[in-house]
Amino acid sequence: MALNPKKIYEDLERGEIDKLTAVDSLIYLIGNNDLLELRQECLETLLKIGVKNDKVFSVLEDLLVSDHNLEIRELSAQSLKKLFQEKALPPLEWALDHEISWQLLFSIVSIIQELDDAKAKSILFEKIKRIDDLKFIKSLRILLKTKEIQSLQIKNLVEIIKNYIIINHLKETVKEPNYNIDDGLVVELDLSFAINDTFGWKVVKYLTEFIGVMDHLKKLVLKSNKLGKFPDTIFSLNSLTFLDLSHNNLNKLPDQFKDLHTLEHLNLRYNQLTEIPPSIGTLKNLKSLDLKNNILIDLPSSIGNLSSLEVLNLHGNQLNTLPSSLKDLSFLKKLKLGLNNLKCVPKWLKNLSSLNKLSLGGNKSLSNIEEWFDYLPPISKLNLYNNDIKLLPESIGSLDSLEILIMPNNHISSLPESFKNLTSLKKLDLSWNDISNLPEWIDSLTSLEELNLRGNKLSKLPESLSSLHSLKMLNITLNNESLKLPENLIRKNIQILK
Repeated sequence: MALNPKKIYEDLERGEIDKLTAVDSLIYLIGNNDLLELRQECLETLLKIGVKNDKVFSVLEDLLVSDHNLEIRELSAQSLKKLFQEKALPPLEWALDHEISWQLLFSIVSIIQELDDAKAKSILFEKIKRIDDLKFIKSLRILLKTKEIQSLQIKNLVEIIKNYIIINHLKETVKEPNYNIDDGLVVELDLSFAINDTFGWKVVKYLTEFIGVMDHLKKLVLKSNKLGKFPDTIFSLNSLTFLDLSHNNLNKLPDQFKDLHTLEHLNLRYNQLTEIPPSIGTLKNLKSLDLKNNILIDLPSSIGNLSSLEVLNLHGNQLNTLPSSLKDLSFLKKLKLGLNNLKCVPKWLKNLSSLNKLSLGGNKSLSNIEEWFDYLPPISKLNLYNNDIKLLPESIGSLDSLEILIMPNNHISSLPESFKNLTSLKKLDLSWNDISNLPEWIDSLTSLEELNLRGNKLSKLPESLSSLHSLKMLNITLNNESLKLPENLIRKNIQILK
């Protein structure tokens, strides 16, 4: 007897043995050898010889349902389809109900789909009826009740089963995966911190394959999984509106964002990105873009093409300048530029007519402070913490729509008289500055609800504070020990921290 499949096949071709002898030799080797590569080669040679007798069928059936090796089981399934198409379905159906490997289950479902006859469709339909996941059951209830599911094409049934296989695998691998189902298909999936679970690495390893199957996803969250590479199959998700890849190790993005034309929210904060690809500008439906805490030095000019953008977070990067194309973001409402290396505030900020929240804190090299308040549109919130500001210009009084002003950790010693024009101001944070006196006209800030003066040099407070009828909270901790409150203020129902 020949010792390897290659020799067996060569003997067959030379006519030294017949097909049945060759098949018997190969079957013997498969059953009496533990070498995976040798057994695979035997199966491939069996397929090449093409004998379709009961003995070959029985061997392939036994291997599919009971062999310990995944690769052998999968190759047996493929061989059954190719050699015994007319009777391959019963063992495939059994394997579909008993197999535990998601990879082989995928293969079996695909093989049944390729057989594409009434019996194949019936097997898939029965499999769906036996799904035991409550969210799947609920989402399929109407389809099953109206029997509409029976009119679905076989490819649609396969989609449902493969989505179920993935969720079933995730539930066995990570703790409580968060997902939602619509008509038997996964439309929302949150795998945040999956890598922290004991076997979570298995999920992260095969993310690309899983995502490629769940192509009806609308929301995908992969936060905090130590991902070093952007999963390319995300670009096949034609219905995706929400993508969160924050808190990972991404240092580069593929330049394929044109394929995500439905995307509305993109979160890439806390990665290691050094650049953003130009194709980002093709996301015409994008409403929020979060790039906080990356290593960006500049931005592509195409970012100005994000015509629907409402929120742009660039906090904590290394930006020196901003592309002038940002002036075209006519729907932008919130712009965070804190903790960068900006040296000036561009004049075109005035063009952002929808802007109402602006953060510039932590840009210690910001110059032209006397001028740039004039560049601001009518905003409601301004954050200027830790900007090394020593003197506030009179032009700050022109921001009469301002409701929240955050300016801790500066060197402000006094407020300009124009400040009294900020009559819409509800929250004012002047903590950790050098203020020794508050002006008597502080009561002009008639809408003020919160006033934080922690860590200044105050030795007294003006009586006019008592006239702020909207005031609810006052923080005067860590000022001069001799600081006393006005009597009328003490009698008011105000939360005072001192």
